[in-house]
Amino acid sequence: MRETFFYTLHAILPILLTILLGYCVRRVGTWSDEFYRQLNSLCFRLFLPIQLFCNVYAIEDLSSMNWKMIGYLFGSVFFCLLVGLVAARLLVPDRRQQGVIIQVSFRSNQAILGLPLANALGGAAAMGFASMATSVCVPLFNVLAVIVLTVFGGDGAHKPTVRTLAWRVLTNPLILGALSGLAVVIIRQFLPVVDGEPIFTIENQLPSVFQAVTNLSQVASPVMLFVLGTRLNFGAVRDLLPRLVLGTALRLVICPVAVIAIAVALGGPLGLTSLEMPTLVAISSTPVAVSSAVMAQEIGCDDQLANQLVVWTSVLSMVSLFCIIYVLRSLALL
Repeated sequence: MRETFFYTLHAILPILLTILLGYCVRRVGTWSDEFYRQLNSLCFRLFLPIQLFCNVYAIEDLSSMNWKMIGYLFGSVFFCLLVGLVAARLLVPDRRQQGVIIQVSFRSNQAILGLPLANALGGAAAMGFASMATSVCVPLFNVLAVIVLTVFGGDGAHKPTVRTLAWRVLTNPLILGALSGLAVVIIRQFLPVVDGEPIFTIENQLPSVFQAVTNLSQVASPVMLFVLGTRLNFGAVRDLLPRLVLGTALRLVICPVAVIAIAVALGGPLGLTSLEMPTLVAISSTPVAVSSAVMAQEIGCDDQLANQLVVWTSVLSMVSLFCIIYVLRSLALL
């Protein structure tokens, strides 16, 4: 377990240090708030979609997957959303904060932390299932986030129409990035194969394009984390403390424990094995996605609360992940 703890520490510490750098640079005051806001928007509209495309494109084969577990993970996202909805409606009076609390309950950091964590827990053998689950859950995270934040954003005086919601979903850059990657993977499955390889792949036929896209995908996370640091206001922690406690408990304790416990109880019918368990832990237990703060800002919810939840769920997940993994290994489930 010592190795697991240090892996979790090493996975999260670079995130925290990058956020800290942004916070320090912002205190120097060299650039304006508008500059950071525009940089935030650039990440949301360009760098993040490219990163999601590359993550999904990396899936090699859609066959031989445990589709029952994929279905369970898909359903667990809705379960967590429902838990968050009930908690937010009962405990949070501010509509703009309700949307953020609901989002944090179901939206994990699968793209940035989940995949590396699944690899550390299950090795290369677990990565096929982890990648497939990511291609399903990341678009779902973003679709539901757009709907939730749109419904609860603003002052609530003008409720969005179905047409407005559909348009925001269809034009959301993150959804477009993930779905375009999945479309390419599906097309690749039906291409003729020569010497074990499809007759056309981006990396083989267009290597320069593939390298450029890969390079851009690597820009997304550090820049987004840096900008997040510039927007931190620790003076707001006291006022937001009850919401931070609620959001952090939902993301790191309540929802993960419920989702994992139900999966273990239904392990036989679901066909749950050591190949799927790392992905189950990663999707249910990692901190809230960094892009959740960007999306909250773009749509008009409480982005300060969203920013703080990204930081505190990332910090405290070092403890919660260690406890969850320790219990699962003690029960020989990992």
